[in-house]
Amino acid sequence: MRILICTILLLFVIQIGFSQEIQMITDWEEAKELAEKENKPILIILTGSEWCAPCKKMDKKVIANPEFQQYAKEHLIVFLIDLPGGGLIMNSKVYQDYEKFINKYQANALPSLILTKNDGTKIKTLKGKMHRLENVMKQLKSE
Repeated sequence: MRILICTILLLFVIQIGFSQEIQMITDWEEAKELAEKENKPILIILTGSEWCAPCKKMDKKVIANPEFQQYAKEHLIVFLIDLPGGGLIMNSKVYQDYEKFINKYQANALPSLILTKNDGTKIKTLKGKMHRLENVMKQLKSE
């Protein structure tokens, strides 16, 4: 029994150590501070991961992909605005942030990926099929 518990605990620790999960920041000021501190650009992800079919596809094929995860960990600060399903509350912080960012960066579709300098100045909006890893990585690497 003791060996089983130790084995499970060891596997848990190993799993945490090799986790590819990137940090998704939901506070813009925090994202800019961290980007400034680490001298990295910010990738803004506008999504509706619970209800938007193209967003779900992007999440599964790009955001969860180990290649993207590793690149993002090393080169980006990721700022996430994820519109919840089940109806939007117009005065919620998430919706207000969404409105602010679609207007500021002229994003007109979900999902949208916007690359900015560490101060929030737009570099570019990624184009094309956001569910294609090759497309997203090519554009991120050619900043």
